[in-house]
Amino acid sequence: MKKKMITALVAAGALALSAGVCVSADEEIYEVVVQYPTLGTTPQDLQMVEDALNEITEPEIGVHVTFYPASAFELNNTTSLMVSSGEKLDLAMCMFEGGAQSYVNKGMLLELDDLVEEYGQDILEAEGKAMSGGYYSGALYTIPTEEKMGRVKAFECRKDILDKYGIEYDEEKIYTFEELSEIFAIVKEGEGDKFYCVAANGSEDAPFTFMADVDLLGADYGGGVLENYGKGTTTVENYFASQEFEDYCVLMRDWFEKGYFSSDCNTITDSTLTQLQSGSYFGMFTNAEPDMVAGHSQSMQAYLGTDVVALRTVAPASRTQDYQVTQWMIPITCDNPEKTMEFLNMTYAREDVVNLIYRGIENVHYVRVEGTEHVVDWPEGIDNSNTPYSAILNVWGDKMKDLVMPPNDDTYYDTMRAFNESITEEHTSDVLGYCFNSEPVRTQYAAVADVISQYENVLGLGVVDPLPTLEQFRSALTAAGIDDVIAENQRQLDEWLAAQQ
Repeated sequence: MKKKMITALVAAGALALSAGVCVSADEEIYEVVVQYPTLGTTPQDLQMVEDALNEITEPEIGVHVTFYPASAFELNNTTSLMVSSGEKLDLAMCMFEGGAQSYVNKGMLLELDDLVEEYGQDILEAEGKAMSGGYYSGALYTIPTEEKMGRVKAFECRKDILDKYGIEYDEEKIYTFEELSEIFAIVKEGEGDKFYCVAANGSEDAPFTFMADVDLLGADYGGGVLENYGKGTTTVENYFASQEFEDYCVLMRDWFEKGYFSSDCNTITDSTLTQLQSGSYFGMFTNAEPDMVAGHSQSMQAYLGTDVVALRTVAPASRTQDYQVTQWMIPITCDNPEKTMEFLNMTYAREDVVNLIYRGIENVHYVRVEGTEHVVDWPEGIDNSNTPYSAILNVWGDKMKDLVMPPNDDTYYDTMRAFNESITEEHTSDVLGYCFNSEPVRTQYAAVADVISQYENVLGLGVVDPLPTLEQFRSALTAAGIDDVIAENQRQLDEWLAAQQ
């Protein structure tokens, strides 16, 4: 799919009307089996919500929805097993997999270009340029579930600590590692040996991933990157061979030796947020879009009685990888993709539908907050710990139509729109919609990934002597075939760019 086609589809979506269409009495109802991602526990009242949803979908679009609960930790296996065995599955969720290329390469997915153009106009209008994250090998295979038209990274830290030491900050400024080092030196000296500046662990992304202004080209660091947010360059580079990465490794060793990380940072299993909530840490590297900051601030208020401040480490940016976090897919096991797309589109078109799935039933699972338009709260006697219904993983429809809970208020989505509008052309990749297909070099790509997993966090958290270890890392990458991978990525990108003309 050429970039101009993406633009055309989005423009068409902006003109679409969301009028309801009643189903004739003799039309057969089609059952849409939809994966319902959970954290391992199925909501007690899921059937109640499903029944209420079908009271809308059956007469209006001729669809009966059947939710199929599946743990988010097992989605890949669940989807692959269902599709390979021919089990009925109409809508599947791709979550935290960095795109759906593994499913596409196995022939498990339907192409969606024509379907979304005919039946998904509200999807196109809501997702806009985020649709670029759904393309693979020139075709649309997934529907991103984004209300954020980009991402911004930050070091999120405790406001009370900043205030305690009179540290001035600017939440619009982009902070370098060196500037953060100056802040850490003040905090460490004041708080002492048992207090750490950076919450980190070996299973989460290393700090460099929150500082690198690169486009991962719909893949990961092992496939090569474009520098400068993917703007003004089309040369795929090995980030780990760069001077920038070497300087980073040296600085992380300095942080480790100065006690900015805990001595067990590479082996600790607690999440960075859990560590921060313990009161023994100053901050953590994280995404810092409005919803992320609001959620973390609420958590810090509950645990420590303080707000958090997001010190940005890169500018708000739009790249293909930013739209590959959660995506809907229609597997080849779907017998009626048209009706399936109609249902998915309804979750984008109608506020009542998306909030029925997300929040549940009004006055049963939530109540409206008087005097507000979009704010709801728990009914009496119910809270987050005992609610019989919660779509805790919100992957549903147009998230800009979601009802919000305190401390959010009616201005929340104004803030989100302002964030989206703050993403400038300067920080929007020139290659939105390009996604590297690693299949031609799958052996080398897998070997490179293994090498990265061995070295990324020991170097990234400063727990080893950086220069000799970095030399070993680079040699191992070369031996694994990273040059072949990057050459293949470059070849594909050059072909893609030529096709855009």
